Amino acid sequence: MAHQQQSKLSIKSFEYSELIDNFLYLGSSQTSKNLAGLHSINITHIVNLAGKCHYPSEFTYGTFHIEDGVSKHKCERNLPLILQFIDQTRHEKSTNRVLIHCRAGMSRTPFIAIAYLMHSTNMSLMDAYQLVKTCRPQIRIHEEHCKTLLEMDKSNSCTLEYLMKE
Repeated sequence: MAHQQQSKLSIKSFEYSELIDNFLYLGSSQTSKNLAGLHSINITHIVNLAGKCHYPSEFTYGTFHIEDGVSKHKCERNLPLILQFIDQTRHEKSTNRVLIHCRAGMSRTPFIAIAYLMHSTNMSLMDAYQLVKTCRPQIRIHEEHCKTLLEMDKSNSCTLEYLMKE
């Protein structure tokens, strides 16, 4: 009985944001450690941007260590691989669900989520940023990642000042 109580508490404190219904979720390293919570939202794949892969027998991991303030070259090298991992997961099976996480879920996680929205739906940077910000209000994307997003934005819908104002 005590074990069930503990599980309920773990799930109750399970913090995540659902960006694309029944597919794409955003969280922190704490989110990635909560096995009961991950199972409760049927996660199958995890994009790990920082930290340890806690449950390699439970989930398929894409591990891409991107640091805040990292050189642009390293980020540009990893970004296509991350987008490909998410795309592949989405097209493999309709029941696949992806969690993207970094340490705090505030900079690298939303950076990748915005990049994915722009890549997969041709959404403008402004629209993708506003959608992610609505879903996860605590975001604070590092300036170098904002610059990368601006370069990806074919519509020139946004400015660095807007992305950094929060």
